[in-house]
Amino acid sequence: MAGSSLATAIAIGSGTTAYVSGNTALEKENERAGIVNTDLTTGEEITFVADWSPVDVSGLIVTEHGTMTLGSTMLNREVLTGSLVMTGEEELQVQQTFKFFI
Repeated sequence: MAGSSLATAIAIGSGTTAYVSGNTALEKENERAGIVNTDLTTGEEITFVADWSPVDVSGLIVTEHGTMTLGSTMLNREVLTGSLVMTGEEELQVQQTFKFFI
């Protein structure tokens, strides 16, 4: 299933402040990519995937990412324990899996 009305993009940024309940955006968004794959094959899980080319992320220092809805509402925000320094040689793929416990 490509795409979804639940999440439409994953954003990357350079913010470093820990997530606080009620955050609605990344601390410092640098780039956003559309969801290229949505995986619903595992029960009670959904995985969203977004890709960036080396040109898209060249020169960025990535320290956070978040999954966004169609209306740009943030579903989640993750702050990395380190940072990814993008030199223009690397592609970037972010996969975000949500697990539902019922």
